[in-house]
Amino acid sequence: MNTKVRKALLWILDLAINIAIIFGLVMIIQKWFIAPFDVSGASMCNTLNFIEGKCTNGYGEKIIINEATYLFNLPERGEIVVFKTDEDEDKYFIKRIIGLPGEIVEIEDGEVYVTTSDGSKTFKMEEDYLNAENKGNTNPYFRDFSIFEVPEYHYFVLGDNRISSTDSRSCFQSSISKSCKSNEKEAYVSIDLIRGKAWIVWWPLSSLRFIEDPKYQTVSVSLEEK
Repeated sequence: MNTKVRKALLWILDLAINIAIIFGLVMIIQKWFIAPFDVSGASMCNTLNFIEGKCTNGYGEKIIINEATYLFNLPERGEIVVFKTDEDEDKYFIKRIIGLPGEIVEIEDGEVYVTTSDGSKTFKMEEDYLNAENKGNTNPYFRDFSIFEVPEYHYFVLGDNRISSTDSRSCFQSSISKSCKSNEKEAYVSIDLIRGKAWIVWWPLSSLRFIEDPKYQTVSVSLEEK
């Protein structure tokens, strides 16, 4: 084998090894650390997919989700998460965490109330991220399905566009089905099916920003005040 052929083969081998390493690193990063996600629909408007002053019903903003966060920490109230509702499905949702494991979430007169897992406090959610159309307008999809007792290792989630979001209130079904009430566990998201936390909006570039977590005012209320 002459020197030129040998050098060419070594160059090709080196290139192949580098490509394999880069591909492997990309796969590891996407599996365990960060991943791109296309936001579709207006269920998180105005927080996401609010472009040029209006809600986008189709694909709009592109985000990066942080998959490493929940390797070391549990999801917290107010965080926006990407998740599946069934292990066998490929469809992902993006919503905001409202109720934590063991808590009771109650929807009444357009407001959301949360009772802590130890039962020591009930407070009204002060959700400043909701737009004028949605603030004070969170309603159940079933009249007799407005109190949700969140199971262990599960979360109750809502979209910010409360008047049209498919979320825990409807068991993530776009068409309201009575099976949601008869199998209440479908209303909650298992921690095992949460892929990651919404972290950065990177497209369009004019909307580039970090997705911030809200700061809640948790003033206790009594049952009579509700």
